[in-house]
Amino acid sequence: SSGINAEWPLRPGKYKGSLENSLESTEHPQSVTTSCLTYRQGREAIDMVQDDVEINLLKEVEVIEGVRSVLVRTLEQTVEQIRRLRSAKYFLQKDVADKNAAISIDNSCHTLNNKDTDINLYEGVTQDLVSAVMPADWSNYSDANIKKAECEKQASVTLRSVIAGVIEQTRNDLLTQCRNVDLALKKRVEECSNAKERLTGHLDKVEKEIESMEGNISQLKAAIDEKLAPLKVAHTRLAQRSQRPNIELTRDPAQYQLVNEVKLIESAIAALESQLEASEASLKGLIRNQIDLKEDIRIKTKSLHIDKVLCQDLRATIDYSHY
Repeated sequence: SSGINAEWPLRPGKYKGSLENSLESTEHPQSVTTSCLTYRQGREAIDMVQDDVEINLLKEVEVIEGVRSVLVRTLEQTVEQIRRLRSAKYFLQKDVADKNAAISIDNSCHTLNNKDTDINLYEGVTQDLVSAVMPADWSNYSDANIKKAECEKQASVTLRSVIAGVIEQTRNDLLTQCRNVDLALKKRVEECSNAKERLTGHLDKVEKEIESMEGNISQLKAAIDEKLAPLKVAHTRLAQRSQRPNIELTRDPAQYQLVNEVKLIESAIAALESQLEASEASLKGLIRNQIDLKEDIRIKTKSLHIDKVLCQDLRATIDYSHY
């Protein structure tokens, strides 16, 4: 039984522990990946898109589930192999124990002589033993136990190689996909940061334009107000001169000048009001643009918080070094 003893219990238990450790090592990454997918459901509007990060996270879920499935199957095979080794070891040890007992009995018989006090006559000892086996069967039984033990030993050696390969391959798969997710996430954070920076710069320009436009509108309103007093003076003069009596109510040069003055002032006011209307329309457009930009920046800020603060910081806790 030296072969089976060399194989048991050092190797099977060690590799079973390695598989269990590897399986346990996937639990936290699986939780992290699921959490990242859940966090990213909180993105809004245009940012709620299936980007490379989303695609790689979903693939990472598949990879982890696939790895866990392989590890579980391999662990089940290992447990079964350990059971078979135990069985082979049990029958070998039982066979050895029986043979040791038989040797002890035969040695005792060999030393008996006529002068021994513990010799006696026994009834029926010469009859055939019903449960006795033939020498060939006796030899075949031991050979079968040895053959089974050697077979299980070889199966164990083969399984060890399979386990080592499974652990190495699955670890590489996990590390590769983990890196893919991290790279996609890093790229997305950079893109989002750049987009937010551009939006912020554009917002600054729009707000300066709004400030300038508001000043322009104030100046136009002031200019219109400045024209009202001269217009009122001209209107009042015309109204008063219309009260001239009899022959004095003439279309003299003063009358023509006053009428012309009113027309000029009203024309200037109309032009200013047209400019004011256009400026106010532009201001409304700028304000709408400002609102849209602020909303876009809010969305980008939220997406950055999700990807950079929640996801990247959480993924930094993934560790396959003990896999």
